[in-house]
Amino acid sequence: MKPTKARNYQIYRAPHARRSKQLGSPLSQELRKKYGKRSMRVILGDTVKVLRGEYRGIDGKVSKISTQSGNLAIEGVKKEKSKGEKFDVLIKTSKVIITGLNLDDHWRKTKLQGKEPKTTPKETKKELIETKKEEPKETKKELIETKKEEPKETKKELIETKKEEPKKEKIKKEQPKKPGKTKKKEPKKVTKSKPRKKKKDEK
Repeated sequence: MKPTKARNYQIYRAPHARRSKQLGSPLSQELRKKYGKRSMRVILGDTVKVLRGEYRGIDGKVSKISTQSGNLAIEGVKKEKSKGEKFDVLIKTSKVIITGLNLDDHWRKTKLQGKEPKTTPKETKKELIETKKEEPKETKKELIETKKEEPKETKKELIETKKEEPKKEKIKKEQPKKPGKTKKKEPKKVTKSKPRKKKKDEK
C-alpha cells in the first residue's frame, strides 16, 4: 500500500470507530496517579483546560464534540459574528488536558479502575433486581393472608343462610289457551286388506 493511501485511511478517510479513538487527550497529573493512565477519550461532561493557542488557560466543561474534524467546544468559549450572533469555537483535542472525568457511564468507570467492564454492570443489575424482588414479597404475603381470611367467613355465612331458607316448590303456571279456531281431529280411515289371488299351476 502506498503511503498516501495509508495516510488517507488513518486521517482523511478513516472510519467512525478510528476517528472516535483519535479524540483522546492527556490526563492531568492527579488523574494519572489515581488511575494509572496517561490519556483518555474525551466525552461530553468532562472538565478540560486549554494549554496552547488563543484561549490558553481557560477551564470549562465540554459542550460539543465533532468526530469528523477532531475538535471540541467548551462552555462559555464563543465568538461574535459581524451581525452580533455568537457561535462555538472549536479547539483541537491535542491542545487540551483533562482535569475532571464524567463517570456516569459504568463501562468507562470500570475501564479506569482496571476491571473487566462486562462483569461490573451485571453486578449492579443484580443488586437492583434483588431490591425489587424483596419489596413485592412482603406485599404479596399480606394480600394472600387477607384473601384467605375473607372468603372463609363469607362461605360459612352463605351456607347457614341456605339451610335456614325453606326450599320453594316450583309451581307450573298453566298458560291460558289462545282464542282462535280449533282444529278437529279427523278419524283415521281403516282400509281392509284384499285377499291374495292364488296363481294357477302351469302344466
